[in-house]
Amino acid sequence: MKFPARPASVLVLKPCCLGDVLAATALVRELRLNFPEARLDFAVGPWARPAVETNPRIDGLVDCGRVGSGRYSPAEYFGLIRRIRARRYQVCFVPERSVWLSMVPWLAGIPVRVGIDSGGRGFSLTVKVPGRPPRNEAELYLDLLRAVGIEPHNPRIEFFPREEDRAWARRVLGPARPRVVLQPGGGVNPGMLLPAKRWPPDRFVEVGRRVLGLGGTVVVIGTAWDRAAVVPVLRRLARLAAPGQVVDLVGAVDFVRLGAVLAEADLFIGPDSGPMHLAAAVGTPTVGIFGPSSPEVYRPLAPNVVALYNPVPTSPCFVNGRWNEACRNWACIRAVSVEEVWAAATRLLADRLTGPVSGPA
Repeated sequence: MKFPARPASVLVLKPCCLGDVLAATALVRELRLNFPEARLDFAVGPWARPAVETNPRIDGLVDCGRVGSGRYSPAEYFGLIRRIRARRYQVCFVPERSVWLSMVPWLAGIPVRVGIDSGGRGFSLTVKVPGRPPRNEAELYLDLLRAVGIEPHNPRIEFFPREEDRAWARRVLGPARPRVVLQPGGGVNPGMLLPAKRWPPDRFVEVGRRVLGLGGTVVVIGTAWDRAAVVPVLRRLARLAAPGQVVDLVGAVDFVRLGAVLAEADLFIGPDSGPMHLAAAVGTPTVGIFGPSSPEVYRPLAPNVVALYNPVPTSPCFVNGRWNEACRNWACIRAVSVEEVWAAATRLLADRLTGPVSGPA
């Protein structure tokens, strides 16, 4: 069936994960700008739901449950199909490589199905876009629009913090600037633990020391799952800081409030992760430290992002959602130096604070 000139209802099916769902917000933005009168819904799992639940461009969310986010039963799969079928969508975009997810809109009776055909897994789609590796994920999702004759205009990923959360973040962070958010952990998603994405803790301590030397505030974030990697950084920075200079938000904020914290910050420094994409999505200058994954594929589609990456002969060892577990020395992430990170940080801070930034070397 031909793509309708003015679709009445559109579904984006992207259950997981946080960074990938944020990458799909560039597609959401362009769909809304091109079809302002259409009903635009997003099908997402509970883990990644916070990435889109405050997005004003989306009219409604469809709960995917565990489908697409780990192990699920046939009953859960067909339950999702029934929920989608009941809404009678005219068009579905599937920025996924999974044969089972690509089949969902087909089985739900959606007439126009636009998605990624990777290795022949998109046979049930009516408009098929090749995976074309290596390709930036957000740009690949936008290729779905290009395939139906729509050229994106100034595309970027987006996240919309609530104003009450931003007010809370301002109180927590205090007035001292620059406010720099560090993420020493990361690499945790449903069904996968990838500690090879983590930059060495002593290097975060050194970057934090330099921020403190500027009289700024260091904000340390992380989840309960990576507390072991984060706590040593917090303890060492606390010994170097004046009262209030180090803000501990490890395990203390949900994803939505973290978005507000990042929006009020002057800089984010961390690995390829959901928070890195979130920082870029709220418009905060971002230094992304890449190791196992390639920035060619996973760099956030947003302005003011510096992706640091020094590949080794085995790079990348994280491709198409799979990690080569034979890669154990993590040389790729360790190849990014403190001096590289600090040079990028001072350049971005100078632009953010409209003045030169200098401090302890």
